Amino acid sequence: MMDDDSRSNVPYGAFTALILFLAGVLTLVLRCRRWPTYGVRLPPAPAGTDRTPERAILLPDTLPTGTLPAPDDLTVIEGIGTKVAGVLKSAGIHRLEQLAKATPDELKRALTAAGNRISNPGSWPEQAKLAAAGQWDALQALQAQLKAGRAGSG
Repeated sequence: MMDDDSRSNVPYGAFTALILFLAGVLTLVLRCRRWPTYGVRLPPAPAGTDRTPERAILLPDTLPTGTLPAPDDLTVIEGIGTKVAGVLKSAGIHRLEQLAKATPDELKRALTAAGNRISNPGSWPEQAKLAAAGQWDALQALQAQLKAGRAGSG
């Protein structure tokens, strides 16, 4: 005698066929969909070809070599570590441009309010100005003269 619980009454073949059918419909829909170009318009391809002309591909004049730090990474400034960067971000300074426009006194007040009495932000605006402008060589030269953000032997 066969146990009724040993066999399932669920038609797995029907579910498999339904899933395959829906996957095929989804594939067709995605292939036929026109994806947005977000305002980018390329010139039409030359007659008789189906490729984009090379002049339509915009490349920068020079490609960067090596790795450059992120523009909003305040730790590229000599004397700023992750904790001090967190204090500055809490004070509303999130970008290098903002740090470049701040005065050392304003920065010292923000640091003191957070309990940091050690950091010296005297050179930070100057360093941030160079970093925001992408003048990495000049920034490295300046930082070679600094120690923990202070002028002195490096």
